Amino acid sequence: LYLAYNAPHVPLEAKDEDLERFKHIEDIDRRTYAAMVYAVDQGIGDLVKSLKTNDAFENTLIVFMSDNGGKLSKGATNFPLREGKGSTCEGGYRVPMFFHWPAKITTGTTFSHPVSAIDFYPTFANLANANLNENKKLDGKNIWTSISSKKDSRKGESIFVLRHRKGYADVGVRQDQWKALKTNQQQWKLFDIDKDLGEKN
Repeated sequence: LYLAYNAPHVPLEAKDEDLERFKHIEDIDRRTYAAMVYAVDQGIGDLVKSLKTNDAFENTLIVFMSDNGGKLSKGATNFPLREGKGSTCEGGYRVPMFFHWPAKITTGTTFSHPVSAIDFYPTFANLANANLNENKKLDGKNIWTSISSKKDSRKGESIFVLRHRKGYADVGVRQDQWKALKTNQQQWKLFDIDKDLGEKN
């Protein structure tokens, strides 16, 4: 099952009863954003209930993630990451993600290495014992063994992000803990992401 929620996203709209739950949040955009996240949480709860009802929960892999960082002008916060949606800074595209599979993944396990949505196809195909054509060129990687061993599947490799602007492009490239960043037609800057997640130094 592929389930792609549009929320939280503009236009910011939420049910009255969900807005009431977050009435203590003064900023209306932030309040609506929180109510939209709450609605997604309820929907995923319904999915989990169905899996449990059908005795499929323990042996179902659930992957949850976002496609980009939150939009700062519409109630989101990406703290401690710098900037937000559309940026080549970490706040633009670095998002939380979890794998939930009680039969295979120990609760509380963390994986602190980069994962991309393009990794899901080869990973899921491997888990399903599907035979992929060996001549098929894939940009993604089967990350299952990396997750199990907590090893970086992209050690020494570069990950690129590019955002076209009017007349120029913002660029970020990461290799291991190092990230080179060029934004707003300024000089390149180099950050140690492991020590400086907010890209300040």
